[in-house]
Amino acid sequence: MWELDVLQWFDSVHGPVLDPLMVGITYSATSGLVWFVLGFLMTCSQRWRRCGVSVIVSVIAAYVVVDVVLKPMVCRERPFMVEDLDLLILAPDSWSFPSGHTASAFAGATALLIHSRRWGAAAMVYAVLVGISRLYLCVHWPTDVVAGALVGIAVAFAATWFMSRWIPYFRELDRDGALV
Repeated sequence: MWELDVLQWFDSVHGPVLDPLMVGITYSATSGLVWFVLGFLMTCSQRWRRCGVSVIVSVIAAYVVVDVVLKPMVCRERPFMVEDLDLLILAPDSWSFPSGHTASAFAGATALLIHSRRWGAAAMVYAVLVGISRLYLCVHWPTDVVAGALVGIAVAFAATWFMSRWIPYFRELDRDGALV
């Protein structure tokens, strides 16, 4: 199984430099906390308020889709339950598919990207690192991470579209025609 090969490779490259970095990246994305803080700070500024609300709504929607709907429906076991892999963090107690950390990271990053290409691009790099950290820590299968990224992106586009379509405050556009 190719997924197990990928995880065994990540397991084999554990070391003193990458271990704390990947643990830190994963913990920074736990419960979407970094996105809620960023979204809240953005709502304090008139210029960034719509973006901040989009980030918060997208991350909440990603949580609902992933943790409330998909994980209990699919019930996929985590890799460390199937194979002997080194865990560098406490074993998660939820199902594996899709990755909630990755979904919230991509939902937040995509919402930010919709409003600002420059900051959104940096956020996308962070989202990719979150996904890689989940593989590095052997708590998700590669397809869990890919599915989490796709769900996060889709949810952010859907949430932003819904708000721009149905909530008058979000209908305003900037000079380039992008949502502000």
